[in-house]
Amino acid sequence: MQKIKFTQLKQPLICTIISDPTPAEIVRTMILSDFDGTDAYEINLMILDKKYWNEKDMGNIFKSTAKPVLVCNYRWDYDKHLDMNEEERIQLLINMVKWGASGIDLEADAFDPSTGPLEWTEEARQYTLNRKSKPRDWTTNADAIARQKEVITEIHKDGGEVLMSAHTRVHLPVETAVSFAKEMEARGADIVKVVSADFNFEDLLDTMRATIEIKKVLKIPFIMMSHGLHSKIGRTVCPMFGSMLAFCTQPISPAGIFPLQPPIKVQKAAWDNIEWSVPKSPEEQRWL
Repeated sequence: MQKIKFTQLKQPLICTIISDPTPAEIVRTMILSDFDGTDAYEINLMILDKKYWNEKDMGNIFKSTAKPVLVCNYRWDYDKHLDMNEEERIQLLINMVKWGASGIDLEADAFDPSTGPLEWTEEARQYTLNRKSKPRDWTTNADAIARQKEVITEIHKDGGEVLMSAHTRVHLPVETAVSFAKEMEARGADIVKVVSADFNFEDLLDTMRATIEIKKVLKIPFIMMSHGLHSKIGRTVCPMFGSMLAFCTQPISPAGIFPLQPPIKVQKAAWDNIEWSVPKSPEEQRWL
């Protein structure tokens, strides 16, 4: 049975992040999450034990759910920076689509890693707090962009989709977030993800405004979100403004707890209990 693609799902949707180390645990998390009402998955390959990075084990994982599954293989594992050859790292993503994944998460600095301190270090934290720091996960190198486009073409030939992401590690002005989204669309991505860092509620308002502005100019689905404790409201509200999805967790999974990603049931309850449809234009509404 051919799986539905991310871009074919009704939006906004819930995508459960899976960070389990074995196929058995991943399948368990998927079964529980299917019951909870998730719409899709993203698997963190960098946390899955490397011995399972093969067609048999991964194929069984992808066949365990009818929901679409993206895979990512970042340079870090939520704890430390990982040393891995860049070509090798991206080839693994390409293989995953051949083995049954619905698509991949490709960083906007693939093949030209952005400079700066190693992820998950104290230096990296200070880098984020410095408002003069340059965005990470971003390159304008022509050769790197050409390779990204080649990967996108190959993924498309295999029937997959590409989410291009930029975890910038810094707070983005609205205009910068919009320009990044437009550039990633121009590179051929099917979905774009822009991640800012918010230190206060004024920053969060920038993220919300960027969501509205990106929706005006992009022809493809997008995810606008942010990091930081102030982002928690945005993770619920930005999808109401046009962002494609909310990333959620399965709390019953031992590896499923991330403080900024709400559990599936919590996210669904928030959306189900807030009336946020706009069926009439201002001219048609009564103002008394």
